[in-house]
Amino acid sequence: MTLPSSDIVVPNTSTRLVSTPDRDATSINSDREEDWLDNTRKVLNGRELTKEDIVSWAAYRASKSSLSSHQPALISLLRMFTENAHSLAMIAHAINVISAAVKHLNPSQIPVVAVDQPLFALAKQIQWKIGSAYDESHLVIMLGGLHIEMAAFKALGKWVLGSGWPEAVTNATVASPGVANSFLTASHITRTRRAHQVTAASLHLLMKKAYEEYSKAGEIHGPARPFDEWREEKMKNCPQFLYWATVLDFELVCLQLVRAIREADFSLYVKAIRELLPWMFALDSHNYARWLSVHYRDMCELPLKHPDVYAEFRNGSFVVHKTNRLFSSIALDHAHE
Repeated sequence: MTLPSSDIVVPNTSTRLVSTPDRDATSINSDREEDWLDNTRKVLNGRELTKEDIVSWAAYRASKSSLSSHQPALISLLRMFTENAHSLAMIAHAINVISAAVKHLNPSQIPVVAVDQPLFALAKQIQWKIGSAYDESHLVIMLGGLHIEMAAFKALGKWVLGSGWPEAVTNATVASPGVANSFLTASHITRTRRAHQVTAASLHLLMKKAYEEYSKAGEIHGPARPFDEWREEKMKNCPQFLYWATVLDFELVCLQLVRAIREADFSLYVKAIRELLPWMFALDSHNYARWLSVHYRDMCELPLKHPDVYAEFRNGSFVVHKTNRLFSSIALDHAHE
């Protein structure tokens, strides 16, 4: 199986791609994890921790989540392919098998296929150049959420490379030197996520402490400015402050993506992808810069091309619910890992 020999051209979009999730001011502040950071600061400023105190990001988010209305998913594995998956013929064959299975179980449903980045590139080329039963009106191809998360933390590792962050993590006894260095490549995604949660909380605490010192000095020289104005001025005047404030912002964007998946929040998922895209370009993650943009385009066009799929995604069906536990949904590609 071969594709027509021509350059890859992404089809024009019918409308301007702007995700406008219906989120109020409270949700926006929560998206930025300000509530978790403030809670962590409040708890750690106490004299001693109690059993009721919640410090970790996942535990706090679970405490704020509502009970899931989704029943645990029925998951089954099809027969394994013996051929290499990274070929046009095998991707087309996989699409045919999945489409036949979906048609048998639910004839009115549009098939949704989640793959990692190299296979996503092949699948989209098949959709654009072969079309017919493979085109975008008959099939939804998704970039796997777990692989997006791994790419995001790898890009974050590039940003903190050479900053002394692994050494700081080691000195704080968060991890051993070897494990701390592995965070730069996100070779163990759970450990890497936890390390960045600890770092984000620590940076927020240090930033608030610096602001409090400024406020006390400001009582003598005049009223203190609001925290956001003070932060913006420090970022303009101090390169080191700008760097670590940027690290904090990047970490919160990564956590925003994870949270969107865990809470099955599709509007937050699209918002997180939009905020991740500039980082992929800036840090030379060429493949994800190119194909995550296509995935973002596809998700934004769902209301027009596949309103039924969009409605199900808004209802939380873009992820897998293996249990009824709070804050425990996982990405489609994670379900079989």
